[in-house]
Amino acid sequence: MAWKIRVTASHAPSRGRGPVPPLIYRAEAYEDSDRFREGRWGCGHEHPTVETALNCGQEWLNAQPGPLTETA
Repeated sequence: MAWKIRVTASHAPSRGRGPVPPLIYRAEAYEDSDRFREGRWGCGHEHPTVETALNCGQEWLNAQPGPLTETA
């Protein structure tokens, strides 16, 4: 089964440090053949940057058996 990785962004919980909370990032994986791109895996922790979230997803992807995949 082929997988693709994406990174999603959302606002962190407000901590009273300003009017707009910072962004947090998470990696998600979905099946390449799923036209709705429903997430099948997601890292359970927050990342401060897109790069660290993508690296987390790539590490998970590399640990999966199967054909080569891509990052979306």
